[in-house]
Amino acid sequence: MSENNEETTTIGARLKAARTAKGLTIDDLQQITKIQKRYLIAIEDEQFDKLPGDFYVRAFVKQYAETVDLDGNALLEEYRDQLPSVHTETIVENVDEVQPTRVASREQPASPASRVRNYLPTIIVTAIVVLILLFIWFMAVRTHAGSSSSTSADSSSVQVSSSKKQSSSSKASSSAKSSSKASSAKEQTIKANGSSDTTYTLTNGADKNKVVIKSTKAAWTSVTTNDTQTWQGTLKADGSHTLTLPSNATTVKFQFGNATATTVTINGKAFNFNPKNSTSQVRTITLTIK
Repeated sequence: MSENNEETTTIGARLKAARTAKGLTIDDLQQITKIQKRYLIAIEDEQFDKLPGDFYVRAFVKQYAETVDLDGNALLEEYRDQLPSVHTETIVENVDEVQPTRVASREQPASPASRVRNYLPTIIVTAIVVLILLFIWFMAVRTHAGSSSSTSADSSSVQVSSSKKQSSSSKASSSAKSSSKASSAKEQTIKANGSSDTTYTLTNGADKNKVVIKSTKAAWTSVTTNDTQTWQGTLKADGSHTLTLPSNATTVKFQFGNATATTVTINGKAFNFNPKNSTSQVRTITLTIK
């Protein structure tokens, strides 16, 4: 009885039990994490010598744990005695080799020529500042003279100019209002096709729709546009990826490996692809663009 308890408390058995509880196969886990299948099997069998190195052991174990909803850091700490440790090398330099001797660091008296060279940068900077101040003063005098001559203009021309500005301002205001009404009339919408929670239709989108994918946990996602894969990858916890769909996009297929931890926005507006709060992690969503 004690042998069975000891076996189930090993890190490999713990990870395998969590994967089985989530209904995932080794192939599913390989697709989500992009870790080779033979490495995942080696982790479950605790044959860590088959992995590329000690660093990859801890990195792969942490990613495996987070994919099956376990705390990766806590798991590494709990089973640190079962995992190979990562060693670091510390290089200590000889202090006597980098410190100058008193004789070498003793200052020599400066010659007059060297003193001039020392002050030369200060002299150059001072001259540049004086030239800049003179230029500013010249421009200020010139501007003041121009403004004084312009004040002698006829007051009637000023009134005409003012009325023209008011007219153009009112036209711009009315144009902005009409533009606002037109844009509100064509507001972007994403609706489900009937009672389906896997097919949706996007209307009044942009010419090139901007899609932002975010995840709270490690999540694999694939985006296919017009039957051509646009992007696929695994996001880390609190990671995000932005992509722009081509202008000729009519059908977009999203494949989620961890749907409950993934959110999508299109042109800055949330795409609620899970309105029925499905707990299924592996989901495929099809979006038609009109």
